[in-house]
Amino acid sequence: MGTPSTLLRWQQTPHDLAGRLERGARMIKNIIFDMGNVLMRFDDMELAARFVDNQEDQRLLCGHVFSGPEWIALDAGSIDEEQALSSILSALPERLHDAAENVFLNWDRYFEPIQETNDYARSLEQRGYQLYLLSNASVRFARYRAQIPVYDCLDGVIVSAYVQQMKPDRAIYETLLSTYELDPAECFFIDDREENIATARACGMEGVVFTDPASLIRTLEARLRLF
Repeated sequence: MGTPSTLLRWQQTPHDLAGRLERGARMIKNIIFDMGNVLMRFDDMELAARFVDNQEDQRLLCGHVFSGPEWIALDAGSIDEEQALSSILSALPERLHDAAENVFLNWDRYFEPIQETNDYARSLEQRGYQLYLLSNASVRFARYRAQIPVYDCLDGVIVSAYVQQMKPDRAIYETLLSTYELDPAECFFIDDREENIATARACGMEGVVFTDPASLIRTLEARLRLF
């Protein structure tokens, strides 16, 4: 596969462009990325295994730290980390308290880039597209945002905890659009969850459910070639 900047080069004639305009297609100017499992990822079980040997305990730990109501509340900006950790520990056996605290306090240090997506995003910026981030995340985002390779290319960022709105609720999409004065018809949204893409489409954006970088590149380049 070629580099992202050279993928799927295409030349169109005025007739091609006119035909697409007549069918109502709009030029995409803004590419909006989710963060988790699109630009960045981490393996919660692998992280738990650093602190707990037993697989059953690893699952218990991950379930309470990453899948419990506290995690959602952190993303919503409705509780702070001290409150979240206290609640998590109260639900776990004491033998797992040290491990749970280590996992909770340090998980973002194991947050790793999906390099192919970041490289492609950077190539889009170099081609003149505006890049945005729309993510459900806690206020800890401020600590690890520099780990996102393409962060310096972003034209705008909306993080759920800071606006106290969350995907897939429509409000956070409207906040993005109004904050940066974006026309939804000129926006393409990339997220790993179908329900989040559904809301983006309901707001007038286009979008795709992310599965892997190669599929994203094929899908988005096909759309961008319309103009």
